[in-house]
Amino acid sequence: MNGDVMNIDPIILGIGIIISLGIFLQWIARIIKIPGIILLLPAGMLVGPVLGLVKPFDIFGNALFPIITLGVGLLLLKGGFELKIRDLNPDVGKAVWRLVTMGVIITLAIGALTVQIFLGIPLKLALLLAALLVVSGPTVVGPILNFARPKEPVGPVLLWEGIIIDPVGASLAVAVLSLLTATDPNPIFELILTIVTGVVIGGITSLLYMISERSGRVPITLSALVALMFGVVAIVAGELVLSEAGLFAAVTMGLILANQKLISPIGIQALTETLEPLIIGILFIILAALVDLSALIQYFVPALGLAAVYILIARPLVALMATWGLNFSPAQKIFIGFMAPRGIVAAATASLFVISLASANIDFPQLIPVVFLIILFTVGVYGLFAPLLSRKLKISKPSPHAVALVGDQPWAFALADALYKAGVAVMLLKPNDEGSNDYETPFIIYNGAIADLADEEIVDEAHEFKSRVKYLVVATNDHDRILIAIESFIFSVGLHGFIIFGRERSRQDAAVFGGKDDILAKTPFGLFGRDEDELLDILDAGGTFDIVDRTQQPEQGGVPEGTKPFLRVLKGGELAVPGTDAPLSEGEYLIVIKPS
Repeated sequence: MNGDVMNIDPIILGIGIIISLGIFLQWIARIIKIPGIILLLPAGMLVGPVLGLVKPFDIFGNALFPIITLGVGLLLLKGGFELKIRDLNPDVGKAVWRLVTMGVIITLAIGALTVQIFLGIPLKLALLLAALLVVSGPTVVGPILNFARPKEPVGPVLLWEGIIIDPVGASLAVAVLSLLTATDPNPIFELILTIVTGVVIGGITSLLYMISERSGRVPITLSALVALMFGVVAIVAGELVLSEAGLFAAVTMGLILANQKLISPIGIQALTETLEPLIIGILFIILAALVDLSALIQYFVPALGLAAVYILIARPLVALMATWGLNFSPAQKIFIGFMAPRGIVAAATASLFVISLASANIDFPQLIPVVFLIILFTVGVYGLFAPLLSRKLKISKPSPHAVALVGDQPWAFALADALYKAGVAVMLLKPNDEGSNDYETPFIIYNGAIADLADEEIVDEAHEFKSRVKYLVVATNDHDRILIAIESFIFSVGLHGFIIFGRERSRQDAAVFGGKDDILAKTPFGLFGRDEDELLDILDAGGTFDIVDRTQQPEQGGVPEGTKPFLRVLKGGELAVPGTDAPLSEGEYLIVIKPS
C-alpha cells in the first residue's frame, strides 16, 4: 500500500502543478497585460525538463494526446463562438477568404523554402514543418487583440483568420504527413473530406443542443455542462471519423451557436469563458514540459532566422495580397501585416506527429524544438509590439473606462449629468416602462429594454458604447431589473465592475454577489462606504449631485462644507478605484452630494 502511495504522489503533484501554475500565470499575465503564453511556455519548460516535477507521459500515459486533442477542440469551439456573421462585410469577407486560401499557400511556400535553407532538410520534411507553421489561432490572436484593441475592420479580419486557419493548417499538415508516411495516396481528397465531415458533425451537434435547450428540460444550473457535453460529442465524433475533423466540428458548432436566434447563448458562453483559461494553462504547461532543452539551444539560431522571415517577409506579403483592392487604409494594412502569432494548435499537432513519424521510421529531430521556438518568437514579438503599433498607427480603440447607470431613482439623471461634466463617458439606461427622455442631453440615454443590450447582433450607439463600459452603477431595488442588468453586462464588466447604490443594498448584493458581505466594505469603488444610507437620505430629501474641481476644493483636501463625497474622477474621465478625497490634481474632479 505504501509503495502504491509513493508511486501516486508524483502524479498528484504533477497534476496540481499543471492546473495551479497554468491558472496563476494567466492571472499574472492579465495583470501585466501580456499574452499568457509568454509566461506559460518557459514555466512549462522549468517544471518539466529542468526540475522534473511534471512528466506528462508518466502522468497521463496513453491518454496524453487524446486529452490534448480534446482540449484544442474545446478552444476552437470557444473561438467559433466569437465569430459573428454580421462582421463579414464584403471587404472583411474577401480579406479573410484570401488569408485562409492564397495566404496559406504563400506562407507554406515561403516557409518550406526558408526551412530548407536554414535547416537543410529534405523538401517533404520542410513542407511538413511549414504546414504546421501556417496556423495561428484564437489562443494567441485573441489576447493580443484584447491588448492592442484595433478598430474595425482589423479586429474581425484577424479573429476570423486566426480561428478558421487552425483546422485548415492542421489538416494541411496531416495531408503532408500522409505523403511522408504513405498512408494515403490521395491526401487532398482526404483534406476536403475532413472539412466536410467536420462541418456536418458540427451542424448536427449544434442542432441537437438547440433542441435540448428549446425543450425547456435543461436546468439553468446544468446549461453550461450540457453545452460541454455536446461540444465533446462533436469533437470526439469528428476525430473518430477522420483525424482533425473534430476541429472543424468544434469551430462549426461554435459559429452556428454564436449566430442563431433560437436559444439564449448564455450556457455556451459561460462554459467557454470559464474553460478557456483553464485549458490554455493546462495544455501549454504540458506541451512545454515535453520539450528537450538541449534541442532548443541547438536549433535556436535557425529558428530565429525562420521567425524573422515569417514576420518580416511572409506575413507582410500575405497581408498585401489579402487586402489588395479592398477598402482598408494603409495603417490597417500594416497592422494586418504585423499579426500572425503561432499558437497551441501548432504545438499540439507537432507533438502528435512525433509518434506517426517514429512509427514510419522517419527521423525529424528538428520538428518539436523549431515549432516551439517559432511560437515563442512570434508571440513575443507580436504580443509586445502590437499594442504599441496599434496606438502609433492611430487605429486603437480608447481604453474601456465608461460608466453605465441603470436605475429607477429620481436622482439617476443628476448623477449621469455630474459624471458627464467631470469628463466621464456615461450612458443612462431608462427602460421603456420608465418613459423616454423629452429633451436633449449631452450623454447617451438608452430607452430600450436592458435585455436587448446582451444581443450582439444589434448595431447601434448604445451597443457600441457598451463595449467601452468598465463600471455599471446599479441604482434600483427592483430584483428583476438587477438580474437583467447582470445578464447584460456580466461578461463585459465582471462582478467587480458593479457599483451597488440603493436603499436595499443587501437585497442588491444578494442578487449580484450571491448574498455575501456588503461588497462596499471590501471593495471601495467610491467614497461613500458605510455612509450610504445617510447619502440616500439626502438624495431622497431633494439633494442632488455636483462636481468639485481643484479650485473649489479646500486646500488640505476633502470637500466643500455641507457636501458629501461620492466618487473621484481621474484625469481622462476614469473613476478612481478606490476613491479618496485627497487634494485633486489638474483635470481631476470629485462627484459630491449636496443637500437641497
